[in-house]
Amino acid sequence: MLDRYTITLKPDELALVLGAEVPELYQPQYNAAPTKLLPTITSTESDKISFFNWGLMAQWSNNRAMSSKFFNLPMDSVINKSSYRKKLATHRCVIPMDGFYLWKQVAKKQQVPHYFFYPDKKVFSVAGLWEEGEDDTHSFIMITRPANDQIADFQDDMPAIMDAASSRRWLESDDQEELQKLLSQQSKEEFISHTVAPKIKDIDGNDASFLKPAPPADQHGNYTLFT
Repeated sequence: MLDRYTITLKPDELALVLGAEVPELYQPQYNAAPTKLLPTITSTESDKISFFNWGLMAQWSNNRAMSSKFFNLPMDSVINKSSYRKKLATHRCVIPMDGFYLWKQVAKKQQVPHYFFYPDKKVFSVAGLWEEGEDDTHSFIMITRPANDQIADFQDDMPAIMDAASSRRWLESDDQEELQKLLSQQSKEEFISHTVAPKIKDIDGNDASFLKPAPPADQHGNYTLFT
């Protein structure tokens, strides 16, 4: 499951990279988490950034537990479930980010957080779907695909990452077959990663220090020899 990521560019830098209008609401996110209001670009308004809540809020409101199925959507579900195929036709989006966090299981009750990013720290996009909510509040869910060799040591799935060309096709295409192929295309680029402090578990925290390399520590802050 992916439940933390970053998008840290300044507004003018992000506008230049994405070629989209960036509203004043935008703030760099060093700990983007489910339920937060976060930047997305939709297929219906691809020239500007919209702000949606991460997680299908209509389902979340009826469930007290923060289940990953409300904010991560496996690629197979998008392809095989009719409800998601309908959204694939009309409610596609991309989620811009420049890194993400994963927890590595190192013992039965020990997980160590790692931060993943490209060597040049470039912005990339992850495919998603969005839904309309009440009171003009919208939300999105992030699509995942089977993990590549680099991510498989951490978990079975990974975000459906797209390069700039694939992101554009994802937003513009009306061809269901092409959209499904875009979801399954694995990037050939590898990430750099390092361990970070477990304070990313604080869903309200948002500080540049979250990105700094830190000695391996488990989710409770106890240092560990395992990585």
